[in-house]
Amino acid sequence: MSKRKPLGEQLYEELSRDIIQGRVPPGTNLLPERKMAEARGLNRGAVREAMKRLAQMRLINTVHGGGNRVADWRDAAGLELLPDLLVNEAGLPNFDMLRSLLDMRACLGVDAARRAARIAEPELVQALQDVVEQMRRRPNDIEHLQGLVQQFWGVLVRAAANPVYVMAFNSLDLTWQRYGAHLRHLLSDELRALSQYQAIVEACRRHDPERAAKQAAQLVQMAAEQIEKAALVYQRRQMVNNGDLFAM
Repeated sequence: MSKRKPLGEQLYEELSRDIIQGRVPPGTNLLPERKMAEARGLNRGAVREAMKRLAQMRLINTVHGGGNRVADWRDAAGLELLPDLLVNEAGLPNFDMLRSLLDMRACLGVDAARRAARIAEPELVQALQDVVEQMRRRPNDIEHLQGLVQQFWGVLVRAAANPVYVMAFNSLDLTWQRYGAHLRHLLSDELRALSQYQAIVEACRRHDPERAAKQAAQLVQMAAEQIEKAALVYQRRQMVNNGDLFAM
């Protein structure tokens, strides 16, 4: 039996969905905490906790006098909001957001590979090799590979010696931890591409930054192509469900 979420968390999730989906538009003043608690039959502590988290995620701003006004998350939010955007209310992938995520991941991963190949110390190269060796033990176990692939990229990004890259990777990793089980089938080609990971290791070992970047780019391109195929299948299913059997 699943554990019931705290009331404050439930309220946060409900309000955040409403804000993200535009049902509560930017500039809207939310009810004062006391009135919101009364209207929803909650204690003020739960409402206060929800408001605190909404503010932390930059979905609301506290205005003079203690009120809470809805912010435009597209202008204000950071990567910490990404997990809330990646899957829609029906539990299906948000393909537009996935594409944007992969674009960012491509920029980060490719440049991290280039930098790592230029400056990586032997112990970090060996750490990458150790991960690939673990991948080889179960090359068709997608769930197993999923964790190891994240470990590989984590070592690679840290080998690039750019602390901001590490922080960005950490934010992406939180998203992967939350929704990885739902999305791994969309990335299975990349997860199984052991030869590409080995090629990155070899490029780092030989201090060949351009080859490392090329191999990393090929890896993330695999994911992009698989996402596009999945999006097309989903779109066709939607057409059938809507009765539009002849739509192109």
